[in-house]
Amino acid sequence: MIGKIAKYIVQAPKLAMGAFRRLNWPGRIAVALAGAGVFGVTAIEVTGQPGFCNSCHIMNSYYDSWTHSSHADVKCLDCHLQPGFAGLIKGKISGLAQAIDCGIGRVGTKPSATVMDASCLRSQCHNTSELTAEPIDCNGVRFPHDKHIDKVVNGIKITCGTCHGHFEGNDHFSVDHNACFVCHFVGGSETTGRPVKTNCQGCHKVPDQVIRRGFVKIDHSEFVSYKASCEESCHKREVRPASQVEDTVCLNCHDYGKPADANSVELHKSHSNGDKVECFACHGKVPHGQTRVESVSAMMDCQSCHSDTHQVQRTIYSTEHPMQPDKTDRVLSPMFMTHVECTGCHIERTAKASGLLDSFGTVARMSPAACDRCHEPGTGQKYVPFWQERIKKLYEQVERRVKEAEALVLAKANEEKAREFNLRVQQARSILDSIRYDGSWGVHNFKYTEALLLEADKMVSNGS
Repeated sequence: MIGKIAKYIVQAPKLAMGAFRRLNWPGRIAVALAGAGVFGVTAIEVTGQPGFCNSCHIMNSYYDSWTHSSHADVKCLDCHLQPGFAGLIKGKISGLAQAIDCGIGRVGTKPSATVMDASCLRSQCHNTSELTAEPIDCNGVRFPHDKHIDKVVNGIKITCGTCHGHFEGNDHFSVDHNACFVCHFVGGSETTGRPVKTNCQGCHKVPDQVIRRGFVKIDHSEFVSYKASCEESCHKREVRPASQVEDTVCLNCHDYGKPADANSVELHKSHSNGDKVECFACHGKVPHGQTRVESVSAMMDCQSCHSDTHQVQRTIYSTEHPMQPDKTDRVLSPMFMTHVECTGCHIERTAKASGLLDSFGTVARMSPAACDRCHEPGTGQKYVPFWQERIKKLYEQVERRVKEAEALVLAKANEEKAREFNLRVQQARSILDSIRYDGSWGVHNFKYTEALLLEADKMVSNGS
């Protein structure tokens, strides 16, 4: 029995061909068209299955991520082809060309795909009216779809793929927060500012719970009652601007860099409205939010108040006092010339002041023992007191001369001469103040400090 069946199967093509030859030409055409129709429908159905997409090895990782995604029950072509018959035909032609490229090894290892909004926003998928009804909660961020769908920002048409994309990790696609940060935080020109004006409460709800950080209790409702601005008070450092788009970024995809007269709006149109290009591919990742905060003090910017607190010491050490603008007259310290940093001499960690409860910090004080690290033992004990004694003595002498000159200014009858002499006296007083505020009494730069004092003495020596 099996042998007879096998015999018929072997003879079937020959019998079918004989029957086809016995037909007249209209019959043959009808059979050919019917066969082509069956083959076409079968081919369309087979190539429309996700398993067929996975037959190309470069799609394996994307296929695996799709099987574990929330869209695992949606076929690839339902998203990746434009809805409608025209989109189906165009997609099949494009897919045939891609299959040929894959077969001859003419494809890259990182394919790119653009999913059109029409595929996402169909009534049976993600209905627009439902999406725009109210904001959704996205990991604590309030996101309104109605302010993003079909909007244009700096030449970028906001689409579903602007925020939802496959950019990293094992997810088939997910929300790319870096795209949000590029629009909302990257600054434009000084006149236009950021592309989208926003503030903290535009995305975040005010915390309704009291937050504790060490000894500090933070009640956001209290700050809101004072009408305090989030971004101008506590959260100044939550957004840090990204660097400018460098020409080298273009070379990741192109053989040429960015033109000198490139227009940002036109660049956005060419990169966002065609094949999908991730925002951060050009702009880099924009840091937003503290990743770790030890205490409230870690959020404070001390430089807002305590700026240039050691400027006087730097000017003495580096011989850059404003009263001596001529660099050719400066005497550089040997320690400065050998690149000795502040911590090279300030090695003794001590409390700033004993018996105080307003500060738990310490300061690094200068110790003569630091000299012995580079010089012979006892150098610091020998020279530091000598330098300080000489400078203090000279300082006292010059200060007496300056006080006498200040009294002389008041006694001068000629206003023009008094004004000119008073200017020199003020400059001399400025030098004295700098040396007193420096506090090292010559240790930072003995010869330069001595030269400054002699210059101050010269300024007030002629009172005529």
